[in-house]
Amino acid sequence: MLLDFLYPAKCLLCDTFQKTTFNTICPNCKDAFRSTNLGNWINTVANPLGIDRAYSGWFFDNEIQKVIHSLKYQERAKLGRELGRYLAQELRYNSIGPLDILIPVPLHPVKKRERGYNQAEWIVKGLAEIWKVPYSLNRLVRRKYTISQTTLNAEERLRNMKDAFRVRKSVVGLNIGVVDDVLTTGSTISACAISLKKEGANQVVAISCSTPIR
Repeated sequence: MLLDFLYPAKCLLCDTFQKTTFNTICPNCKDAFRSTNLGNWINTVANPLGIDRAYSGWFFDNEIQKVIHSLKYQERAKLGRELGRYLAQELRYNSIGPLDILIPVPLHPVKKRERGYNQAEWIVKGLAEIWKVPYSLNRLVRRKYTISQTTLNAEERLRNMKDAFRVRKSVVGLNIGVVDDVLTTGSTISACAISLKKEGANQVVAISCSTPIR
């Protein structure tokens, strides 16, 4: 394409030129992400209440941190779809499913206006594209504005997220994958899972791009 010739893309991580502007991360850098190989690690999640299984693609090292920071704070929404596609290839669906629907962890409307988008929604779109699973962006909403979880310990994170979410559409009998960029203690997805199960969801599976190195 002429646009690719005039404005060649550089890899976000290594600055090498890419053949097209379609991807932000070059194949070499993507392949260098540190796979967790954890499988279902629900038994070691700090706050697993309501979550049936948990899967994370890569360890949260400097490279993934740079990608996720760029996704969240540098207006690179479509990078989320690319990351979601890579995650779908890293976590094979036949080892995680079956799932009836994918749902992103919602942002509070105020925070979403500030950022301009919810990065988890774009990750979900990439996952759904490869896995061929339907997704919903408004079935679960955040009704409580919470402070950042990054400075809180596991117990404080649970209190911070208590009653933070509300289900807007029926989830009765559904097996649901709840998707986020990073799963640290599980408190956020646990709060989502509790709300979903109160409304009749069958199973809730936590799916994240990364988790801190244990």
